[in-house]
Amino acid sequence: MGRLFLVVGLVISSCFLVNFPIVYSYLTLLSVLILALMAFCYRTYDNKHNFSCDVIIPAYNEGEHIFETVKSVMQSNYQNFNVIVIDDGSADDTRYWIKKAQEMFPDRVKTVLFDQNRGKKHALAAGIRESNSDYIVTIDSDSVIDKDALYNILCPFAHQNIGAVAGDIHVQNLDKGIIPKIMDVIFIYAYELFRCSQSRLGSVLCTPGALSAYRRSALEPLLDTWLAQKFLGHATAIGEDRALTCLLIRNHWDIVYQESAMAYTNMPEKYRDLCKMLLRWLRGDMRENIMLTPFIIKNISFRNVKSIGLLFHFTVFNIGTFAPAVLFPILIVYYACNFHEFLIVGPCLGMIALMWTILPTLIYMRKKSFKNAFHSITYTVFTLTLLSWIPGYALLTMNNNSWLTRNAKKKKNKQVLIRNQELS
Repeated sequence: MGRLFLVVGLVISSCFLVNFPIVYSYLTLLSVLILALMAFCYRTYDNKHNFSCDVIIPAYNEGEHIFETVKSVMQSNYQNFNVIVIDDGSADDTRYWIKKAQEMFPDRVKTVLFDQNRGKKHALAAGIRESNSDYIVTIDSDSVIDKDALYNILCPFAHQNIGAVAGDIHVQNLDKGIIPKIMDVIFIYAYELFRCSQSRLGSVLCTPGALSAYRRSALEPLLDTWLAQKFLGHATAIGEDRALTCLLIRNHWDIVYQESAMAYTNMPEKYRDLCKMLLRWLRGDMRENIMLTPFIIKNISFRNVKSIGLLFHFTVFNIGTFAPAVLFPILIVYYACNFHEFLIVGPCLGMIALMWTILPTLIYMRKKSFKNAFHSITYTVFTLTLLSWIPGYALLTMNNNSWLTRNAKKKKNKQVLIRNQELS
């Protein structure tokens, strides 16, 4: 087996050295074809059940959004659940809205209140330890869910090998500018192509914070490891959803995607906030990809279809994560110095860019509508220009654990002071 990897590695390395853009183009097209075929075979889970669950919602500086989130959960068609809301030491009037939700649903909503901010990971862990059900659903405090989402996201747990389920996430604030519209196109594309194909072999690589579900028996033994996780000697505080998913993968649980469990979340509306969010996501992905690599290598088995599927999806994910940060800057410098060679490989690079533009457009048109599908073109232009610096900077600052988008200072306005006085 070692010789096989050595030979394959040398062949691929030689190809890349000879003409990386052309090799990359063909490998990209091949991987997309495989993903599309696997995604085409995806089917939602439709197992009848009456599972009870605890819905855990961590909140930090979320204000009235948390109230709307709890209301959307309480309006579910499925009623075999309770809600646990955790205030992670908010500095605004979040606690006021949490208390208001508890007063409206006193028999169904339980609260955990932190005196100071500890981070989303600790807030989630506190909620999990406060829960009693065999199944746990996590929802972000700026998200709302469909009325059938709770029932649908629990359906896959009829299969005992499934440890976690990823929900289907859409953008809620589509009327707030061009950035949310762009992100909705990319969300639909990522879920329809990547999550669907990954789910076929139980290899979903991230359970999103906006809506996910976990089997308690799979989750509980991992909590201490999850909370104590470090990278390069520093405690990890971002990418908590990806980190938890990777721990479940290491413990050989299947993780699937449930397209019929839909949630709607708010996206940044300004360029600065979008950059902060993407930086946080990329740092978490890079860190977790590096930490998961030894497990992937150690557990490769070409006799096991799931092992091959996990290796394939992990490889595709790594190329998508690290290539823009490492390989693309090198190529830009090289072809700037050897522009005559760029004229030869330029059509291949253009083909890749065109494919990554057209494919999301077609998927969005099939899933939703023609109205905003053209924003995949906007995203391509946006990525190649205003967002091109993010992968490289994320790689250089992987150990930066700043949340970035929730560092609001305590608001001193009159309304917040009055509401906090009401609570005390």
